[in-house]
Formats: sequence, C-alpha cells, structure tokens
Amino acid sequence: MTSSRSNLPGRPTRRAVLATGAAVAGVSALGAGPARAAAGHRAAGASRPGGLGASLYSVVEGYSRWPIHRTGTREESAALDWLERELRGRGALTGRWGYDYPHYRWSAEVRVGRVRLPTVPLYYEGVGRVRGRAQFVRPVTTSKDGSDPAVLAAVAEAAVAGADVAVLPTTSTTAAGYPSYDGLVGYNSDPDAPKTGVPTLLVPGRDADRIQRYGADVDFAARTVRAHAYCLTGWFGTRRPVADPIVVTTPLTGWFTCAAERGTGVALALELAAELSREHPVFFLGNTGHELNNYGARAYLAEEFDLAPRAVFHLGSALAAAAAGPDGHFELAPRGAASNPAFDAVPGLAADLAAARFNQAAKFPGEGAVWNAALGPAVPLLSLAGNFREFHTPDDTPGVTTSAEVLEQAYDAVRAAARDLISAT
Repeated sequence: MTSSRSNLPGRPTRRAVLATGAAVAGVSALGAGPARAAAGHRAAGASRPGGLGASLYSVVEGYSRWPIHRTGTREESAALDWLERELRGRGALTGRWGYDYPHYRWSAEVRVGRVRLPTVPLYYEGVGRVRGRAQFVRPVTTSKDGSDPAVLAAVAEAAVAGADVAVLPTTSTTAAGYPSYDGLVGYNSDPDAPKTGVPTLLVPGRDADRIQRYGADVDFAARTVRAHAYCLTGWFGTRRPVADPIVVTTPLTGWFTCAAERGTGVALALELAAELSREHPVFFLGNTGHELNNYGARAYLAEEFDLAPRAVFHLGSALAAAAAGPDGHFELAPRGAASNPAFDAVPGLAADLAAARFNQAAKFPGEGAVWNAALGPAVPLLSLAGNFREFHTPDDTPGVTTSAEVLEQAYDAVRAAARDLISAT
C-alpha cells in the first residue's frame, strides 16, 4: 500500500541561538563588515566544476533523490538532514524550530480488478477504515493546486449522497498554456478548514473510463494525530544573530519528488543567501508544512519571528521550472512576482525579472502572502512563485522539469532583482 508515516527529528534550537541576538541588534548595515563565516564558506562566484548552472542542478538532484517531500515523513526528515548539511557546507550556522501540527497518517489502495492505481488522499477530508467497492466516483478537471472548486464540489456531492468513500479521477489544467495532465496529482489542504468527513482518494484522470467500466475497490485507513515538525534556519555572514538581517526564505515540502517545484527554489535560495551574506548578514528560513496551507511559515511568523529585516526574499515554487521543446531545449515556464515597494518604485526590477519570465502578479503568491500579511508594506519584500504542467505530480523530476541552463538563467534574474530591491530601499 501507498502510505505516509511520521518519523520526526529532535528538539528545536533556534531560541537558544537567538538568545544572544539582542546584544548585537542593529550593528550591521548593508556594506558593513560583520563577522565572516568560517573559512570553509563557499563564496558566490568561486570556481565551480561545470559552472554555476551545474552547481545549482546538483542541488536539485540532491534534494529530489527522495520520492516524496510531505511534512512528517521519513523522507522529508532525511531531506532536512541533507539540507542542513548543505547550509553548513556554505558556512551557515544552522538550527531548527519546532511546531505542533495535525499529521494525517494514512494508507490507501485503489484497484481495478488486479491493477493497482496510483493514489493519494485529499488530506484531512476523512478518517477511519473503508474496505470494498467504491460507490461514488466522479472525474474532475481542476484548475487550482488547493481548494479547487471542482474537487470541493465533488466531495460535497459525495457527502450529500452519504458515500463512505469518494474516488476522484483528476485531470489538472493548473498550468495555463500547457497541455492538461491526467496522471496522479496532489492537492494542498488546510488542516483547519471545514471538512465533509468523506474519505477522498485522488487517482489519475486517465483511469476514469476504466473505473467507470469495471468499478474500483478501495482499502483505506487514516487518522489525524498531533505531531511535531521543524523549520530549518541558517545564519550566513555572521557567527552571532543580528536584528536586521536580509531574510531568504523558501518552502521545503510538497507532494512528490518536487524537483522543479521545490528543488529549484532551494538551490537558488542557498546560492542567494551565500552571495548576499558577503555584504550583510543573511537569515535563511526553510519552511515545512507548505502543502498544509503554509502551516510551518504561519506558525513561525506568529510564534517565533522577532527580527526587523533589511529585506525579505521569498523564493517559492517553480523558480526554474521549464519544459523541453521538440529540439530538447528547455524554456522557463512563466511565473509570478510581487514586491514591496511596488514594481514601478524599484528601478530595473521588472526588466531583470522578465529576463527569466517572471511577470508581475496581481497579489503576493504562496508564502509571500503570509510574509506580506505579517510584516506589512513597510518591509521590502520580493515574492516569486509559479507552476507548470508537472506541478504536484510524480513526474516532477530533474531531467523532465529543469536544466542547468535555466537554473542559471533564473538565478541571474533573481540575483539582479534582489540587488534592485536592496538598492531602492
């Protein structure tokens, strides 16, 4: 059976790290000379085998060696250990901050005859044990990565019908301008939002006809338990925390391999944090719980964050997501960007971002909206995120959804945009 189990690491350390922060509050401004990281710090621009793009791509490969990145799983625990080593290898002083959250522990099998179909539940929608023939099957075509109207309508219909389980063959049209995706797709879920109580299993849209012709048998069990998860922190460019760092933040969790969805943002965030720390201390924050309505970021900002950032850079989903054309050449997918101050108040920002197909968004995307709500318009903030055809799917693997060339193209744009924002504020 496909399953999700919790195996979380030890206690958090960030409060102990920040205990010394008040003594050095306000001592460092952009261009000042904070204490440098250890001699092993890998400075930006240093010689890299194969160049910058190859170095970024190796980070994506390292991150995506695990087939899932869901909060509270053994795989994500291992990925956090790996990322902590990456941070330390770049000279960062690392820590972890823990928070409690409702963990959805499940196992599920969907069969058509003797054929097992790939499946993942709609998290938190139902608990308990269900075995037998699925009486409620609804194919849905979706356009959002969470709280999708078609999914919510189908589950509400299942509840009205008194179904003991709902099976939804899903086809995703989330990425505008790209062909639809009819394989397995995961959908973000808010643990605190009202639920119908009907266990809901997502299966590939391409199997809808087979299920409706032959029926589907389900073996499902789930329960929600209190668990403890961690956000990962790192200080660059200083051995002691300061009150006014530049903040570089990126989500760490998602549904499957997440190479372009999460891995490209992780790669760019590590590089940007190390480069900016050559001029001003940088605080790196990697958030778990992203697929659970940004649970980790919301908890951290509400309960722990006590800094006055010089600027915040949110590097969200799909930072270097790309698609290969008929000639095999990768081209970046369009993504969104929002900022405080607005684009027209930051010279060069729009043009630098457009060089890597970041377009101005109508609102702050992803966790950027959480940061904007917490910090307000006075704190300089740049938030970048997007999606692509293989978003939230098992097919989001390095060779399919990104390349060294587009990673370097995306990083050059993000680095230039960061400089624009810092210079303007």
